[in-house]
Amino acid sequence: MKKIASYCVVALTAIPICVSATPASDLRQDTFSVNAELGCLNPNYPIIEKQFWPTQASALKIDIQSNGVVLLQNNVKIPIEGGTLRAKSASYNNSNQSAQKINEGSLYYLGSYFQFQSGSLNNQSKNFSFIDGESYLSERNLLIEYGSLAGKFGSELRFQDARLTSCLDSTSGWLISAKTVVINESSQRGHIQDLSLHVWNKKVLKLPYLPFTTASKRLSGFLEPDIGVTSDGLDLYIPYFLVLSSKSDVTIAPRLLRDRGTGLEANYRYLTHDSSINYLNFIYFTGDKKAKRDYAVDDSRWAFKLKDVRRWQNIHGEVEWAKSSDPMVLLDLPSSLINIANQRDEYLPQTIKVKAVFDKVSLSLARQGYQPLNPFLSEGYIKKPEVELAYQSFKGPVSYFSKILYTDFGVNRKVYNGFAPLPDMVTGSRSIAQIGASSRHQVGVLNIALNSSVTTKKYSLNNLSKSPNLHTIPSFNVTFSGTARRKISQGVSLITPSLSYARTSYRDQSLDPVFDLHVRGWHYLAFDSQGMFFGKDRVADQEHFVVKINWDARLKNQHQVLVQVLRKHELEASKVLNEMLKLNLQPDKQSGVKIKWGSLKANALLEANYSDKRNQLNFMNAHYKMQLQDTEISVSRKFRRQVPLLGRINELDYGELTIEQRLSGGYKFLAGISKDLSTSKNLASYLGVGYENCCIALKFFASDKRLSKYQFSELSPSESGIEAWEQMISVENKSRINFEFELKGITSSRTQLNKFFSNTFANF
Repeated sequence: MKKIASYCVVALTAIPICVSATPASDLRQDTFSVNAELGCLNPNYPIIEKQFWPTQASALKIDIQSNGVVLLQNNVKIPIEGGTLRAKSASYNNSNQSAQKINEGSLYYLGSYFQFQSGSLNNQSKNFSFIDGESYLSERNLLIEYGSLAGKFGSELRFQDARLTSCLDSTSGWLISAKTVVINESSQRGHIQDLSLHVWNKKVLKLPYLPFTTASKRLSGFLEPDIGVTSDGLDLYIPYFLVLSSKSDVTIAPRLLRDRGTGLEANYRYLTHDSSINYLNFIYFTGDKKAKRDYAVDDSRWAFKLKDVRRWQNIHGEVEWAKSSDPMVLLDLPSSLINIANQRDEYLPQTIKVKAVFDKVSLSLARQGYQPLNPFLSEGYIKKPEVELAYQSFKGPVSYFSKILYTDFGVNRKVYNGFAPLPDMVTGSRSIAQIGASSRHQVGVLNIALNSSVTTKKYSLNNLSKSPNLHTIPSFNVTFSGTARRKISQGVSLITPSLSYARTSYRDQSLDPVFDLHVRGWHYLAFDSQGMFFGKDRVADQEHFVVKINWDARLKNQHQVLVQVLRKHELEASKVLNEMLKLNLQPDKQSGVKIKWGSLKANALLEANYSDKRNQLNFMNAHYKMQLQDTEISVSRKFRRQVPLLGRINELDYGELTIEQRLSGGYKFLAGISKDLSTSKNLASYLGVGYENCCIALKFFASDKRLSKYQFSELSPSESGIEAWEQMISVENKSRINFEFELKGITSSRTQLNKFFSNTFANF
């Protein structure tokens, strides 16, 4: 009797009897288990607040056996590490914390549910075995029915005779029936064996094996394939994503392009200690059947681009290096995985730069070069090296600056095509010294900004008996402005009028070589002639006045309005510009305007520059984007006249329209077109439809990309070259039909649509 009493005391101490049922307030009804990635709710499996987990085993009926095993019946609750076990009945051994002969069990473990008809569980070893039940894995919103489930929590789950889905109603989504489903909780990856895929209650696919991830975070493994029907035939990617560390990963994708061959693409991304995003992109094809036939490219085709930015205290280093086997490889083999060059890029950069800053002095050293992607451009100059020493000092409102820039120019003699003959290029060095001062003063409400400088330019050329003369060019500008601030009922309003005068003296530079000069077209704000040039070989003369009024209103509800009106009056036309372009432009009066308006649901932008002398627009950029409840529309127009590199009569005129419309029943329509309006030629377009619900997403779309035909003024190829160029452009007319699908909970979304519709205006 004493022994039985002792057992009762121990049992009562370890297992307090609880006769009350779990009240509704025990469950956090306002927050269901939500997959962060999918946004789907499953109200049948709510999260149980930890405060309601039992701390000791309990039941309505307890029968203590002589061996210490306790038989629990009716409303059984047993605590486990990370959750709770509830059942109709079970045999519980407190010494090893194991539950046997569990009937009609329901296990809540780390946010997931496991319901079963019978089974066993060891809380110490984490081993378990369940028969005839279903599991809900909350992180991926997966519901798995099974004949049997065995394994070890924190290690592996093995489902037999399983049916899995993430749909509340699998007849309106997807369902996989499988012989075996294995989930490794350590790696958070799983695989399915001998499976049949049913979509909308119809069997559509049967596979022997399918890997998947059980978590929404970055994990190594295969991504879903990218399948497309293109103008070059079937295009198939099979990407594999590999996590290298918390700051680096790599995606490797074998690729099959039917009319061209097989290849490999890779994208390596990594962060440096200063959080700079760096990458290495690479594409390689062992051979290209179509290129070999069209323009005799026999060898393998490849391209890569490396970008790396690093900082060491006061030292900044940067590498941007890209190279390709030939100029056309990136047009012939466009990729949805990597981005080495945009559609309109004509050069690949090859630059290494290091800069050190010491208080008022900075020193930079750079090597810079480019590989042309236009097959009619030969290799250009290489800066090897470029050295810049700069000094800047502040004394009250006045700052003083000076710098010395030395550049040695060589020529890369390697030619990547047979269309561009090697020109007889001048080589040598260039030295530029600049000294100047700037100051800002406030007189009452008037702000005065002064800037003056003197630039000295000298050349030392290798293959000329006499180098150009030394040039010393002074420059001066002054700006008077004032800002009036006023509070209005809806926010605040700022009005800033300004008057500027600028003058740069003329020096004849026609005999100077052109090492790194690039000309860009006029922008409505580019009233400073110096702003027209990249490079140092031409310092354009100028003398003009600019009047400008700027109104900036910041209103409630995140509305903002910006209006700028400008008027430029040239006193003299630029002789340097006329000499360079072989034109005779006269002084002009120009007007510019910029209007920008933004709100939560719409944004608008208009920029324009008008020439009085030519009585026409030089430049116009307009963009409007509207976001309604179910519709998003974007319209753009960019126009530029008198583009120097395209000749005097050439124009660039582009238009772009995109629309995305959400329809009833989970359907979506999306379309976009980019057009060269001056040649009435489409640059890029796509059209697609999609369907999405809580557990499935399907997209079907067609896309097309083309290269607008330029009219080169000074770089016109020969007649045979024109024929070859036309052939290359036709090769680049890339059409593609893509089908994308996502089984939410099993696959990961990897939308590529934005990459097909790529950067039409990138270099405009």
